[in-house]
Amino acid sequence: MAMRVKKLNHAEKDSLLVNQAFLRKFAGRPSTVKVHFGAWNRQLKVRVSQSLPSDTIGISSQSLGGYSLPPLKYKVLVKGNNVHIGPVLGIVAFKPGAAITMEKINNYNDYLRPYSSIQGLIYICRADDISLQARKIRGYYYSPEGAKSKWILGTFPYPSALYRRAALNPPTYKALKRVLGPRLFNGYFLGDHFNKWKLWRWLSPHPAIRKHLPHTKKLQSRKDLDEMLARYNAVYLKPTMESMARGIIKAVRKGDGYQFIYPENNKKASPYRIVSVGSKEVAGYLANLLREHQYIVQQGIEMKRQGSRGIDFRVIMQKNEQLQWSCTGVIARFGKKNGIVTNFTSAGFASKGLNALQGTYGYSRSQSLLTQNRMIEICTKACKIFDSKGGNYVDIGVDVMVDKNGHIYVLEVNILPDHHLALYAKQRDLYLKQVAKPLLYANAISGFKNSN
Repeated sequence: MAMRVKKLNHAEKDSLLVNQAFLRKFAGRPSTVKVHFGAWNRQLKVRVSQSLPSDTIGISSQSLGGYSLPPLKYKVLVKGNNVHIGPVLGIVAFKPGAAITMEKINNYNDYLRPYSSIQGLIYICRADDISLQARKIRGYYYSPEGAKSKWILGTFPYPSALYRRAALNPPTYKALKRVLGPRLFNGYFLGDHFNKWKLWRWLSPHPAIRKHLPHTKKLQSRKDLDEMLARYNAVYLKPTMESMARGIIKAVRKGDGYQFIYPENNKKASPYRIVSVGSKEVAGYLANLLREHQYIVQQGIEMKRQGSRGIDFRVIMQKNEQLQWSCTGVIARFGKKNGIVTNFTSAGFASKGLNALQGTYGYSRSQSLLTQNRMIEICTKACKIFDSKGGNYVDIGVDVMVDKNGHIYVLEVNILPDHHLALYAKQRDLYLKQVAKPLLYANAISGFKNSN
């Protein structure tokens, strides 16, 4: 049931105030009940109040220990002698040290579009505003009251479910994980960062997936580069931890030396620059590269092009309210003219995936649907493998390429995907569906989905 829950400053210590109608929800007439509000819980004395409205219960302010109890409508579940007030859902929206402005906070308004069906307390916070010792989180809660929704500052308990959209340092992650378990989602696999090398190590042992992965090695020396170039005309050197095509270098043999081709992100610049390195200097070149980052060396896939623009696809994979993986949408990304990567933000553009398969590949509608469904099937298998790796990922973007022969390759997995990609592709409905899904999932995993 949807109820108001009041914080009562003058109520008896450690007490829950209810009316007669609410009292009848218990099997007997308990003298105490355990009250749950997010991850906070406390044994409270039950007191009957004749002054409370029929849709309201009250908690003594002293018992809340400094937590805010915003004046919202909550779902209140009675299970035995336990009273669950919620849902309480959190979003880690900002990385440590980030400047928080109301404009940035309001960017999350679209995530709250399903609020009327969720209700309860939803707040956003910065990663370093989580106090592990006090188990308190300072943040802003969403208030739909009045003519216009707004965000209000408060101090809250750990939530029932927490959605990570920004970096958490390892001690904070581990402390939250101990309390929340899988209800901390988009957390780190096995408490560690995910990277491109792990993607290969986790997926390549599975035959159904391996044939859809570019051959990949860890780059440790010239020997690794030469072995790959002996098999493939071109390879890509990729930093294991970077995203959005940062740090990617294409490598080819040129005579008795090498050419390293760097993409240029400046829209007005040429699409790439070439650095030629002789065979005697290449070991030093690679050593300098590896001082900055860990790298993989990966088979170069001959990408399909529209005119001179390379194309790949972002498959949006999210868990739904049934806690199962589903595809929210597929977006095609077109890179810079004559570019060596498909990072569309560098003078590229995005469009609906099916349109690109029909227009660029020349597929019929049925062939396009078949190809898109095959992409989704491969990505779903990959996501199920991730579920076995110790993290609960719910919202990811899988980058897929379809080569000139129609073969599908999984290139990369983005664990904090840019939701604005759908807007760049002029698919606002897809964007709204994508940003709403994680909180609908959070509501379901918190146990409040089917409450009235």
